[in-house]
This record gives sequence, structure tokens and C-alpha cells, in this order.
Amino acid sequence: MEKIKLIKLSEFFEGQISGRSAVNAIFSEIQGVHHLILDFTGIQFISRSAAHELITKMEEVQKKLVSVELSSPTKEVSEMLSKVRASMKNPQKLATYVEFLTFSSEKERDEFLLSY
Repeated sequence: MEKIKLIKLSEFFEGQISGRSAVNAIFSEIQGVHHLILDFTGIQFISRSAAHELITKMEEVQKKLVSVELSSPTKEVSEMLSKVRASMKNPQKLATYVEFLTFSSEKERDEFLLSY
């Protein structure tokens, strides 16, 4: 028999989910569950870090053969989840390269600065 658990997020959060620890609390009591439904009714916002943690936790439980369903997410919540999913698929961070310049004299520094 499939055990289904419905979590009404509005019972835990007042309109928004912010932070990783908030998401961890949601997933702390799902032992024995085969299908998890997260009801987003009343949730208007999810932070980037909470969305990242939610997707990570969903992937973890899905590996344990627990299906996860998101019910009634707002457009804003859906968009944040989509953006975070896309960024997770391309984890390569664009590094900023900064060249540190050293000059052997003030004259060399001045010539460099005046060349721009």
C-alpha cells in the first residue's frame, strides 16, 4: 500500500519560505512515505537558497523511490525553482580574473596609467 503524505506549507510558513533550514524541516519526517505532496497554496515567495535546498532534497528522496509532487505553486515560486534548476545543471561558476600589476618605479606606473 502506497503511503501518501500531504504537507501544507502554509501551516509552517507565512507566505514565504526563506533559508535552507526551513526546507530541511519539511523533509525531516517523511520516513515510510512513497508519495510526498507539497502544497504551496498561500506561499508567494521562495528564496534562492530555499529553492536550491528544496530541489536538492527532492532529488535525494526521489533516489529513495519517493515521488514528490508540487501542488499549486505560484508563478513566482515556479519561476524561482526553474531558475535554480537551470543554474544547478550548469554548476560552473564564472570566475573573475583579476591581474595584479606591479611596477618597478613610479615612472613605469605613470606610463602605464597614461597609456589608457
